[in-house]
Amino acid sequence: MPIGVVITLAIISGCRLAGIAGEVSVSPPAENLPISGGNEVIGSEIVGGLDTSTSTEDSTATEELLPEASPDEVKVLEIATLLPFGGPPGLAEFAQLIAEGVEIAAVELSEPLLDVRITSLDDQGDPALTGILIGDLEDSSIRGVIGFLEDSSLEIAGNARQTAVPLVSPTARSASRAGAGVYSLEGPDPVAAEEMARYAFEYGYTRIAVLHSQSSESVQEANAFEEMSRTLGLPVVGRYAYQVGATSFGEEIIGAQNALRAAEIAALGLEEDDTLDVELLEPVALFVPIPSEDVEFVAPQVVHYGLDTLAIDILGTSGWTDSQVLETVDLRHTTGVVATASVGHAEDRNTSIQFREAYERHFQRSLISGVPALGYDTALLLIEGLKGGAESPEEIRIAIEGLREIEGAAGVYSLVDGRILRLTEVVYIDEGILLPVG
Repeated sequence: MPIGVVITLAIISGCRLAGIAGEVSVSPPAENLPISGGNEVIGSEIVGGLDTSTSTEDSTATEELLPEASPDEVKVLEIATLLPFGGPPGLAEFAQLIAEGVEIAAVELSEPLLDVRITSLDDQGDPALTGILIGDLEDSSIRGVIGFLEDSSLEIAGNARQTAVPLVSPTARSASRAGAGVYSLEGPDPVAAEEMARYAFEYGYTRIAVLHSQSSESVQEANAFEEMSRTLGLPVVGRYAYQVGATSFGEEIIGAQNALRAAEIAALGLEEDDTLDVELLEPVALFVPIPSEDVEFVAPQVVHYGLDTLAIDILGTSGWTDSQVLETVDLRHTTGVVATASVGHAEDRNTSIQFREAYERHFQRSLISGVPALGYDTALLLIEGLKGGAESPEEIRIAIEGLREIEGAAGVYSLVDGRILRLTEVVYIDEGILLPVG
C-alpha cells in the first residue's frame, strides 16, 4: 500500500509546509491555519520513498539566518508523526491537536545549528496501515516517530519495526508490550504508587485495601503499592479487582469495606443498628489506582456505598487528578481524595506559559486545549534524545533512556527503567483544586 500523504515541515525561523500528493487524503497539521514566517505550500511526488528534501528557498533562508555556518555544520534532524488524521472524527480532532504541539516543538527547539524537520503521515486510525507505514519510514532518513494514540497502533508499530527506530506516543498505555525503544507519556507509574504507599505509612493508616482494574497498568500500580507497603510494614488486608470495562463495582467496594472495618466494628461491640462514632475508629484507607476513564464510574459508587460514613479515606494515582476528571466528574465525588499529580500542574508554571505564548504566536489564535502540550512534550523528549548524535539503535536507546527531569509544557519527565514517568507530588483534591500535601 503506498503512503497516502506526507507533509514535510522544514523548520528554520518559522514553518514551511511541503505537501506531497498521494492517494490517501490527509488534513495536514497546519492546513488553513495562519502560520508566521510567510510560508507556502509546495507540491512534489514520492519517488522511491519519503521525500524530505529542502527547497531552494529553504536553503536561502538557512544561509540568511546562519551566515557564519556552512551547510555541513547545520545538523538536520528528521522525525515523523504517524497520526489518524483521516480516522474517526473524535480521534482525528485529537490527532490534529497533537500535531500542532509537535509543530511548535519543531519551531521552538530548532537551534542555529539544528534544523528540526517533521514529516507527517496519516494512518487513518487503521493499525494495519500503521504497520505498513512504519516500514516505509524505516527506509527513509527519519530518526524517530511520534503518534500511535491507541494501544493497538503502538503495539503493531513497535512489533513491525526492523531497525528499532524509536517510537513515542502521547497517550497509549502499552509501550512495554511494543518492544525496546518504544515509549509513551501514559502508562503505569509504579513510582507514584510507591509514593502513595509511603504517604499512607507516614500518615498513620493502620490498614489498607486496594481496588483496581484488571488492566495491566492498574495491576502494576497495585503491585508496586502492595510491595512498598509490605516493606514499610503497612498491612494490606485485601485486593479487589474488577473487569476492564465494568461499570458496577458494588461487590468489590463492599468487600474492601468489610475488610477494612468489619473486624474493628465487631471489636467495639457494635450492632447493626448502633450509632457509630467514627472518631473511635482507626485510620484506614482504600487505595484505588485506576485509569482516568474509570474514575467517572468508580467515584460515585464509593460515595454511594458509604465509605465516607465509615471514615474510609480514598487514595489514588494520576487517574484521579486528570484534568478531564476534575472538569467532568461531580466535585463531591472527588473532593477529599488524596492522589498523585504531575509536579508543576498549575497553569502558571514557566514552561506552560512559554508554550502557550509560542503556540499563540505561531498559530495566531488562543490556546484553549491542553492536548497540544502533550504533543509538544512527546516531541521534546524524542528530540532531546536524538539531538546528541547517537547513531545505532542501542546508542539511541541509551540516550533517550538517560533523560532526567526534562521540563515540558504538561509536566517534568524522566526515563526510569525504560519508561517515561512524570515527576509527581501527593495532592489533596478540594472542589476540583489540587492542593499539595505537606
